[in-house]
Amino acid sequence: MKNKQLKLALVVLMLTSLVTISPTLSAASPTGKWRGSWNSGATGHSGPLKARVRKVDHNTYRALFVGRFAGVIPFAYPARLDRVAGTENQYTSSQRLPLLGTYRMNATVTNSRIRANFRGGRDSGTFNLSR
Repeated sequence: MKNKQLKLALVVLMLTSLVTISPTLSAASPTGKWRGSWNSGATGHSGPLKARVRKVDHNTYRALFVGRFAGVIPFAYPARLDRVAGTENQYTSSQRLPLLGTYRMNATVTNSRIRANFRGGRDSGTFNLSR
């Protein structure tokens, strides 16, 4: 009887330890095509936005954001997205744009969304994209 109780206690202990181990979640990759909008908090302007992101290495991606200003003026914003050390879904970017100065961006990526805050010159705002 004691042997069965000991075996049962060991099985319960093993199952309990398996349940408490948290699974490793893979990072959401920003690679691919995205669609959404941008919004300037400084000026109130907004418009449609598309992005194409490709992987350079495990911690670096290249993105091309393409949108429209005032509904008719096209723009393209290239960005290098660098993963923030110690995170799986946080990225930063710093890109010098002709005539506009340096734009900085902080982005959070999930499987279905990119949410980013940008700041540059006298402008600041958000990018909200999904796939």
